[in-house]
Amino acid sequence: MAGVLAVPSPAFACGYNVTYGAWKHIPDTLTWQREWSWFFYNCNTSTVRRKVIVNNGSDSPCYSIAPRDTRNYRNHESNTAGYRINQYERTASC
Repeated sequence: MAGVLAVPSPAFACGYNVTYGAWKHIPDTLTWQREWSWFFYNCNTSTVRRKVIVNNGSDSPCYSIAPRDTRNYRNHESNTAGYRINQYERTASC
């Protein structure tokens, strides 16, 4: 097709996505743990600032994400006898 610019689609959708690994038991304890990953793809034409809010844990730094750029953040969620730490809570502007 003459005059048509083909732009490849990104490997993932715009905005954020959170994925979780399988729960693993820590031997000789009451603790289970799993890794979670946060990915953000900026489809905007301007830079955005985002951070990950973590329940019962430290939040991520504030990331400046340029147009068409990505950022990721990983953490380990733990569950000890029903008490959870480092849970993903939400994505926030910063």
